[in-house]
Amino acid sequence: MSEIKFLLDADMPRSSGEVIRMLGFEVEDVRDIGLGSAKDKEIIQYARKNGRIIITRDTDFGEVLRYPEHPGAIIFRLPYTFTAREINERLSEFLNSVKENEIKNAIIIVELERYRRRPL
Repeated sequence: MSEIKFLLDADMPRSSGEVIRMLGFEVEDVRDIGLGSAKDKEIIQYARKNGRIIITRDTDFGEVLRYPEHPGAIIFRLPYTFTAREINERLSEFLNSVKENEIKNAIIIVELERYRRRPL
């Protein structure tokens, strides 16, 4: 099992948690820990305190000036028409193609054909 731990935001399909687990990562869903309707700042504080990288579709989590003590995030910028299955396919493709050290201490924007990494 990987040492990387994730926090799944409420704007991602619940089924994404199972995809992440099947790939050998630990994940918590904000909806399961009482943060389903929490503000971004609360989610970031929880992620930092618990050593988790946020997986989300919310681009606000990429604002490092707004959140200077950032835990790291993987932000999916995919079409709004994407189904849960399509999101999970892209999630799986990304996690299978990236090295774990690239995920740590970074904001990663995942798009249809590529991803961009900004170190923290």
